[in-house]
Amino acid sequence: MAIPIEKNVCLPLLKVIADAGGELLMAKAIRAVEKFFPSLTEDDKLEPLPSGRSKRWSNRVQWARQRLIQEGHLDRQAPRGIWRITQEGKEYLEREWPNWKPRYSKETESDRSGLPLHEKLKNYLSQIGEILKKYPEKERRETPYIYDVIWREFAESPRASHVFEVQDKGNLIEALAKLQHAREIWGSKLFLIVTGEKDHRRLSQLVGPLLSGTFHRLSQDLIVLSQEDTERLYETLSEEKELLKHLLI
Repeated sequence: MAIPIEKNVCLPLLKVIADAGGELLMAKAIRAVEKFFPSLTEDDKLEPLPSGRSKRWSNRVQWARQRLIQEGHLDRQAPRGIWRITQEGKEYLEREWPNWKPRYSKETESDRSGLPLHEKLKNYLSQIGEILKKYPEKERRETPYIYDVIWREFAESPRASHVFEVQDKGNLIEALAKLQHAREIWGSKLFLIVTGEKDHRRLSQLVGPLLSGTFHRLSQDLIVLSQEDTERLYETLSEEKELLKHLLI
């Protein structure tokens, strides 16, 4: 697998849009960017996300587009389906393009293993914890629950500083009950990872009613992430692992 990393897709995406006169249809932009990544194979382009809802490559380009919008390099007000570069984006492209070169994601053991999505995400969360110098543990039993992943600040700590629950076609109410219990016994930072939905507004609509009702005590503390958020975070931190080792000493 040779899927380019998201951040590395940004400059080629700006370039193909600029070369096309400043705006480009989404499908054409995705195809045009491919030429900048010679190691990207046809199989890579067709590889589905674990959710099966879209292809990993087109999803990666669309996340790069979202990053560029947030940075002001693509026009947030462009008509639906059209990607348009801003003046700031043109200046950024001119300044940074001479130093650009392709970079690809590294295939991990989890990617190759054929593990269920739930297990892959738990592995990613555990590895993220290790990169950030935490002490992760999967399947932590704390009566009456078993938590998907916890992090401790140091190995002998009696409490979990971070608690993660992966919601993949399971019982959302049970996942929230586990997180609420973790908050009560440890005062942990709480994270719920929901698969099958990358739109944060829809994620909020899914979880929101429960957080305004039965689980209102979690409403100020719970961070809800999508599967794609988790994968992107893992990928980004993995790429900078060596630098982080020095920063986190």
